[in-house]
Amino acid sequence: MPCLEPIGRFAFDPKGLVLYDGDSIVPLAPLQGRMLGELVRAEGEIVSTAQMRAVLWGDAPVEERNLNQQIYLLRRALRRDSAVAIENVPRRGYRLTVAVAPAANAARAPRARLRGFATASAACIAAAALAAGILLQARAPAQLDTPGRRNLEIANYFASSEGPNHLAAAAEYYRSVEMMAPSSSAGYGGLAFVDARRALESEDPTRAQYFETARLEATAALQRNARDGNALTALGIVYSVAYHMPCDARAEFDAAVAADPSAEAPRSWRARFLMSVGDFERAGRDFAAIGQYVPTSGYAVGSLGEWLVLNRNYAQASSVLARALDLGNHPGFTRYWLARAYYERGLYDKALPLANATLGMYPDEASAIALRLRIEAAKGDMPAALADFRHLERIPGLEKNDPVALASADVALGRTADALQTVRRYIKSGIRDIDAIGRIRTDPDLDAIRQAPGPDAPIAL
Repeated sequence: MPCLEPIGRFAFDPKGLVLYDGDSIVPLAPLQGRMLGELVRAEGEIVSTAQMRAVLWGDAPVEERNLNQQIYLLRRALRRDSAVAIENVPRRGYRLTVAVAPAANAARAPRARLRGFATASAACIAAAALAAGILLQARAPAQLDTPGRRNLEIANYFASSEGPNHLAAAAEYYRSVEMMAPSSSAGYGGLAFVDARRALESEDPTRAQYFETARLEATAALQRNARDGNALTALGIVYSVAYHMPCDARAEFDAAVAADPSAEAPRSWRARFLMSVGDFERAGRDFAAIGQYVPTSGYAVGSLGEWLVLNRNYAQASSVLARALDLGNHPGFTRYWLARAYYERGLYDKALPLANATLGMYPDEASAIALRLRIEAAKGDMPAALADFRHLERIPGLEKNDPVALASADVALGRTADALQTVRRYIKSGIRDIDAIGRIRTDPDLDAIRQAPGPDAPIAL
């Protein structure tokens, strides 16, 4: 139960790096959270530019514009309270200030070294929110009380962030919301979204059970609120992947986006669905819109970078993904796609450390192993490439769970016929995961099998 530091009308958890405005979490990416934490610890004193760089990036060489960008994003997050400001002290650094009303200022003695901070006792809340850096998927319904709204925000954070146990944590908080407010759609809709995500990561019969549970939970949510974005998004996933009903899936995704055009998850999932049905350009417009609505979300910005890689715009993708990496939220996802952008540009010495960093976080991530294999093959290090291929072969169920990784590895090793058969078997299996089908349609790694000669070569989607 962390104590919160008051900053004007805000409350800041310096341990979890979470900023609160009343009952809601202010979208704050990890880098901005660390920056705010350093400014708070300084208690109104100046934090030098060099110190701030060290806090954010350590000894890594960073351009001045990167620090300026983080300051800009933090100022934009704090502008809800006009009394809170980050003062730029020329040639010295930055200082956090809070303007105090004259009457309040006269009523108390100034606190040493702390310019304008209130001295109210700190409140305590659940620590599980950690470093939130996204906009929430759904706005808390009016019938939720304060604990319910907080639990919903924490659940939405876990449901939309990267981590091995985040879906389980999200489900736990959504269930608590459901128990606190059974007449609200929020808990049911959140559980539907989580179970749809779980289904995508499972195999039958568990996969089918999760999809059916998600459908029932979404139905319960929509009976309470016909515009619940999580429930509509979950149904879009169910109709697309489990039932192979693209028209119905499109209607659900469209309804989810219409319910809250600024929400990250519905538009992101609609974009991925559009890629899976071949509407690549419209998917790109959705990815671009997410970045505009949620500019401080590493996942939102990174998704646009992913689309740019698949659109062969590698230089712009590198720039966008480097910015996404600074924002945080999904570090493994972003490092992988930035490595892809460098690889496609032939910058193997920049791509390889990023692929290794991704594997340091997720040792059995097949896409990252396949990417490293491609880099090694491109550099002529075939013993290392073959060792990575043997690693891929040891991953259970790879042909079903990540056919793109296996096929791209085969292509890199000159086994085009094997890659083509892997993709064909996946399509015939009926699994048809949204991301996998989208990648099969567009991924540059699979150009060789899409362009292979002969009557048996084309991939029938």
